[in-house]
Amino acid sequence: MIKHILADGTELKSIEGRTIPPTGKTEAVYRLIAELLISSRPSRTAEEPKASRA
Repeated sequence: MIKHILADGTELKSIEGRTIPPTGKTEAVYRLIAELLISSRPSRTAEEPKASRA
């Protein structure tokens, strides 16, 4: 079981539904996750149909 210990000493069994501020170590993790999500998104140019020149 994972135990979460907050900065004020509070111990939690789950952090579900809590907002973790992006500071210190969590800032790097949030940045990595954001970059992963952005890079894994399909590009919009591939989705847009090309206009025909008729």
